[in-house]
This record gives sequence, C-alpha cells and structure tokens, in this order.
Amino acid sequence: MKPFKLGWLGDGGIGERLIDGILSGKKTATSCPAYDPEDSGFQIGDRLQLLDKHNRARGTLLVTSIELRPFSQFDDAVARAIGMPLPELKEATRMANGREIPPHEEMRVVHFEVVRDPAPPQP
Repeated sequence: MKPFKLGWLGDGGIGERLIDGILSGKKTATSCPAYDPEDSGFQIGDRLQLLDKHNRARGTLLVTSIELRPFSQFDDAVARAIGMPLPELKEATRMANGREIPPHEEMRVVHFEVVRDPAPPQP
C-alpha cells in the first residue's frame, strides 16, 4: 500500500479537516501540479494508506481515476470532489512550491474512494 499523508506539524488543523472530509465522503479527490512528485506514482487501482501528520493510519483509499487538466479548467465538479466551492479551491491552490500557478499549468487530479473493511462474520 502506498502512503498518502495529510497534515504537518503546525498546520493549524488543516490535515485533520482534510482527513475528516475524506472519511465522511465529502472529499473524494486531491489536486497538485502535474510535475509534483508527491503523488506522481499513483495509478488507478492503487490502495493508499491515509496517514495523519503523526504517521498514524486513518483509513484506506482506492484510486478510482486520475486526470490531467489545466488549472484554468478547474470547474464545479472538480471543486465538489476536492471538497470546497470553486472560488475557494482556486484561491487555495493558486500557489504551489512557492510560486503562483499560471492558468495553463497542467494539474493532476486524483480521485479516490474510502475502502470500507467488511464487517466480521457474526457467530
């Protein structure tokens, strides 16, 4: 299983909010610049171990699709999957790695679902 870590020390709680959104089903995708190595190795069908900032396992995700699109083509559907309104998403992702993302920059959007472990058999 590949690691998928959210949050960092001093993140003001953003990691926990993102994890809560994923586990509740409100957040079903993430995005980053296409060149970013952080999740460049993800492929459809991969299982990801959702980790918090303390490296505690919080769940398992299944990558269901991956798309590449220019930043300018982020729309309401992508914003819903990422778990925020489009204007908020555009503002939150307009900077990456210390620089502003231009409208033509290719972005990677990774869609996933939470894998629910089956209930143990009843005696």
